[in-house]
Amino acid sequence: MPTKPELKELIRMDKEIYDRAKKSITEIKPCQQCGWCCNNRRILVTIPEMIRILKHTKKKFSEVFVIEKNRLSVSIKTKKVNNKHYCIFYDNGKCTIHDIKPFQCFTYPVIFHPAVFEIHPPKPMYSEFYVFTCQSPYKDKAKFAIEIDDFELITTKRLLYLTKNYNIQKKLISKNKLVEIVEEVISHDL
Repeated sequence: MPTKPELKELIRMDKEIYDRAKKSITEIKPCQQCGWCCNNRRILVTIPEMIRILKHTKKKFSEVFVIEKNRLSVSIKTKKVNNKHYCIFYDNGKCTIHDIKPFQCFTYPVIFHPAVFEIHPPKPMYSEFYVFTCQSPYKDKAKFAIEIDDFELITTKRLLYLTKNYNIQKKLISKNKLVEIVEEVISHDL
């Protein structure tokens, strides 16, 4: 079982990385709110994100999340809209949890993972910035920039954070304690 200090450290790391990304990402061309990025069967969440979303929505774990069959991860439930799977918080191109949405949603199209260079490589700009473009099939794609140094720092911190989170999460899921611990943290406002 994770200790309170371990959970507090996860929450602290989550906030630090989220805040750094918020300050570091610059909008070049705004999001058109087409919903393309919300059309996703798998929006993984970390323990601090689960806590933040449940506090904000005042919903039960089972109403929002699904513990995946691989028993290692948790994702946000989806709903069908026009025969496509969308995040349950998607509503006519808008995110109903916009202010507290998960990191991967908040930072899109900037992807803080080394594999991004193989999947959707950003374009270097002036040798100081990476520019990320939304992968939607529509015109007027969103574009965001981030300084290369900030990208590397956030990616390093994010990977460390994810490793800690998923190690704790895996243990909790294997012992069927994740929901209990998340709800306990919410009720005690850790």
